[in-house]
Amino acid sequence: MAPNSLFSDTLSKLAIAIIAGLLAMRVLLVLWSPLELYADEAQYWRWGQSLEWGYYSKPPMIAWMIHVSTTLFGDSEAAIRIFAPLFHAVSAFVLLLLSRRMFGPMAGLFTTVAYLFMPGIVLSSGVISTDGVLFPFWCTALYLFWRLRENDLGWLGVAALGIAMGAGFLSKYAMLYFAIGIALTSLIDRDTRAAVLSQKGVVALLIAAAVFAPHMLWNAANEFKTVSHTVDNANLGGQLFNLENFPKFLGDQLGVFGPVSFIALLAGLTFVRPRGELADLGDAAHAQRTKENWLACFIVPVLLIIAFQAVLSRAHANWAATAYPAASVWIGGFLIRAKGWRIAFWSGLAFQGAVGVLATVVALGPPSWTAAIGRDNDLKRVRGWNDLSRQLQSEIDRLQPTAILVDEREVWHGIDYYLKDTLETPLIMWRYNPGPKSYAEGVDLAQLDHSRVLVASYRSNLRPPIQADFATWQPEGAISVDLGHRSNGCPIQRELRLYLVSDYDPLPRTTEWTQAFKTEDEDGNLVDRHIDRPAPCTKG
Repeated sequence: MAPNSLFSDTLSKLAIAIIAGLLAMRVLLVLWSPLELYADEAQYWRWGQSLEWGYYSKPPMIAWMIHVSTTLFGDSEAAIRIFAPLFHAVSAFVLLLLSRRMFGPMAGLFTTVAYLFMPGIVLSSGVISTDGVLFPFWCTALYLFWRLRENDLGWLGVAALGIAMGAGFLSKYAMLYFAIGIALTSLIDRDTRAAVLSQKGVVALLIAAAVFAPHMLWNAANEFKTVSHTVDNANLGGQLFNLENFPKFLGDQLGVFGPVSFIALLAGLTFVRPRGELADLGDAAHAQRTKENWLACFIVPVLLIIAFQAVLSRAHANWAATAYPAASVWIGGFLIRAKGWRIAFWSGLAFQGAVGVLATVVALGPPSWTAAIGRDNDLKRVRGWNDLSRQLQSEIDRLQPTAILVDEREVWHGIDYYLKDTLETPLIMWRYNPGPKSYAEGVDLAQLDHSRVLVASYRSNLRPPIQADFATWQPEGAISVDLGHRSNGCPIQRELRLYLVSDYDPLPRTTEWTQAFKTEDEDGNLVDRHIDRPAPCTKG
């Protein structure tokens, strides 16, 4: 079904107005935000200083986007994040086109608000993330793939489909779920299968492969860094089969997609079927079910795979995020036939909006506001980095080291960004493992002048093995920033203990080396040794 002009109906105009209004508001919030970069954002900024076909732990698109934004607007936090709300506005617009095409203007409005008011999208609109960069390409590919299935895509559209799929893979490997969706829709739907096997379908897939190929060639030339990190991130070397993680996974998805939307999604996918008037329509009901099943192929595999990963080992809340563009469209179609859910949907949306506004106001306000409601811990990763870095610069000026060594990845990236204009001394991340396990560990201290190294240590349990790697170890005090209090009243403090050390000669990273820095507790269990461990908080 080819829809009328996008501006031919009031509901679509309203949806576009919502997209534009939220975009303007979210851009202003990014510009006004006092929140500092968290470690991943600072890492992506560092990557964006040079254009490559790949980076240590991610494909290159996010670094390329930050390179563009910082070239245009400078290196401020706002400049780094400025494209984030735009990415989601583009995604929402494309999903509006798809939902309107599949189910009509009313569904398009439902889809637009379901997507833009999704808690995960509200958060992602204020920070720069790989999901945010991926979604415009994912949504565009989903829309164009449906049009290919309808046999309503010209050759220019075919090229755009291939580029969108390839660019999606250059944004995040989670685009692999899109490939699974293509395979499943081809399996269950004759029209999709014919479209994929057609000349246009094959050309689109070839273009996607051509766009993605340079990144894989880069990986092959760089020991498959990005691929191996993705495998490591699954944490399959830890304790496996943790059934207690499944309820947490479900709770996380309620928080990412929104409680009512996620419950409606699960209910509709499992047991709510077309009935009543819609069921009596015959062909119309069949077409509705075909579309819902088609969308489900881009939803269910993601949720099942990440749920299994959560039970097998672990899963972060956002790992299932790629299920929710198609799920937003699915919700639009579901609410067309399941009208009884609409009141719950709008009520849930109003609740999400109220919570989002409150959270935004509190987050962007003075620290005393988060302290008043006991939420300082939620924002500790985006506060205090500039202050701590300036304190460290004063110590560097005083001690004149040949290198600075830190023992925490987040600290490395915070210092790297907030001292970008003043730090001339090499900043090194200490390696616990024989080789690098993060981008921050890319430079080996052994290759530099290590005659006078300033250790800025965050982790007291890593200080014994760090000390063993040097011939001398001289305490030089500490620097710290106060980040508020936990809900139990305990203070939150980011403290770096300083030590002046020399003559780096790392011990072999063997099993014996690991055990050498452990001791027995009163129950006879082996626990880490510590140096200058902070006193435990007795409150709560």
